[in-house]
Amino acid sequence: MPDTRQSAEALLSDVERQLDAVDVALLESNPANLGDASAGVRRIAVAFVEVLESALSAEAFDPFFRSRVEAVTRRLAMQRENIARRNVVVERALASLMRPMPAVTYAIPGARALAAAHAHAH
Repeated sequence: MPDTRQSAEALLSDVERQLDAVDVALLESNPANLGDASAGVRRIAVAFVEVLESALSAEAFDPFFRSRVEAVTRRLAMQRENIARRNVVVERALASLMRPMPAVTYAIPGARALAAAHAHAH
C-alpha cells in the first residue's frame, strides 16, 4: 500500500498544479492555454482515479489526503461552471457581432407569393 499511497500523493499534487494552470488560463482569457490546461487536467485526473481505484479501500488514506481530494473535486466543479459561463458570454458576443445569415432557399423568386395567392383563391 505505501507505493499506492505515494503514487496517489504524487498524482494528487499533479492534479492540483494542473488546476492552478486552468485558473491562470481562465484569468488570462487565453483559449489556447485554457484548452491545453483543461486537457492536462483530464489526463492527470484519469491517472489519479486509476491509482485510487487500485487502492484496497478509501480508509487507506488519512483525513488530510481525503480533504485534498474533496477540494480538488470542488475546484473541478467550479472551473467547469466558469468555463460554461465564459462560453455563453463568448457566444453572445459573437452573436451580437455577426448577424445571422438569411436562410438559403432554392425556390423560384416570387413562387412563395404565387403559392399564397393560389391558396387564398381556393
